[in-house]
Amino acid sequence: MANDRNSSLDTGKKKKSGLKYLIYILIVLVATAVSLITSLWGDNFNQVVDAFRGADWKWFFLILGLVLLSYVFEALILFVFCRLYTRQYKVHQGLATSFIGQFYSDVTPGASGGQAMQVYTLKSQGIQVSNAASIMVMSFILYQSSLIVFDIVALIVEWNAVISVNVSISQLNWNLPMWPLILVGFGLNISVIFLLLTMSYSHHFHNFILHYVIGFLGKIRVLKNPDSTRESLRVQVENFKIELKRLASNIPVLIIQLFFYLAILLLRYSVPYFSAFVVHAEGPMFEGGFSFANMMHVCFRTSFHQMVTGLIPLPGSAGVSELFYTYLFADCFLGVGVLNSSQIIWRTATFHIILIVSGFVAAFYRSRPKESIHYANRKTFVTLQLETYDERKKSADTLYETRQLSRKEIQRRLSDWPSSRKKEEYYEPNEPMKVERVKTTKMPKPKKPKKLPQNKKTKTTSTWEEWDI
Repeated sequence: MANDRNSSLDTGKKKKSGLKYLIYILIVLVATAVSLITSLWGDNFNQVVDAFRGADWKWFFLILGLVLLSYVFEALILFVFCRLYTRQYKVHQGLATSFIGQFYSDVTPGASGGQAMQVYTLKSQGIQVSNAASIMVMSFILYQSSLIVFDIVALIVEWNAVISVNVSISQLNWNLPMWPLILVGFGLNISVIFLLLTMSYSHHFHNFILHYVIGFLGKIRVLKNPDSTRESLRVQVENFKIELKRLASNIPVLIIQLFFYLAILLLRYSVPYFSAFVVHAEGPMFEGGFSFANMMHVCFRTSFHQMVTGLIPLPGSAGVSELFYTYLFADCFLGVGVLNSSQIIWRTATFHIILIVSGFVAAFYRSRPKESIHYANRKTFVTLQLETYDERKKSADTLYETRQLSRKEIQRRLSDWPSSRKKEEYYEPNEPMKVERVKTTKMPKPKKPKKLPQNKKTKTTSTWEEWDI
């Protein structure tokens, strides 16, 4: 009876979870439809149609190539990380894992489901769950670090231009500046790494956040379950320390992965610039054709777009993303028809097509995760980190201590040798047997007996022996 009751409860939870994600997908579709209707409303429709009639579609295929290349770079990131644990991992497996993570990120609020489902995908591909969790945490650290670097450069270069950008609400006659939202979004991006880094290496700050800040937020009802939040944050801090140490043990891999992440941001942030070329945008930014400097200006504007939309945890930032696009690029892409049509092209290439492709991969890929969609949430990923903590800490400590050794020596030390044996033997194929020497305590050599001065008269000598043991 108890088993039947538990199974019925699990079935009920799965149904509720499935209904919840169905609602998320409907939100994405409805918000997309609303934004599309807004872009084509009234006279905008004729202007957008005219822009598409004269479109140069070779630029659109270039955009698709750039977006695909960004996912290839994501696949290479997973490939490099996974090859640290196994030589059997392939690049196409990393590409499939990247698409699956993107799909679950697009259909969950705040992109909270992507990492957990990528862990389960890596598990299906033969990577241990502990190693898969390590890969996802390291990926998060490097991505967030790259994002902060890009955001800082964007604020330095484009700050004067972005101060003049306003969000207008005609019904209420409001004209609000966007820069406070941008600063809050930047603060959110940088606070994640800053908070984890400071809590990792400052015991007083760690206790202050866990006990006083979370406790205060619980008392004023901002946090519904402060104990759960406290445990979740503690797990994330400990895992941050582990994976930061693992990254520090392999600097060449760290540099390569940072390069890949910066390349991904550059490729995806450049899409609005090329979208304007599709519909023959006019203005100072497009005179003389392609310009790398002008492209970087648009990339920095797109970085501001990410800061603002990251504050609103809607699935895929649907609706909000299109809205803020029109405000940020209104002074860059002259003409309502060009602005709205470039927004449709940008959103189609970076979200709608990717959502469809990644959905097919998530549904039909041979090594897709066997777990139900209700596992796609932040809580599941934190639980995976907690369950694999001891194993990952041991391996990270060993890698950090042996970072100057050869690969064979690291693999030997990582293996689980019995600690009770005083002498260990190991050998590899086609190599002679190697025996590790056993240290022994040597007895000191006895000193030679000292001779007394010889008596010249009697010709005799006296001796004694001294032992220093």
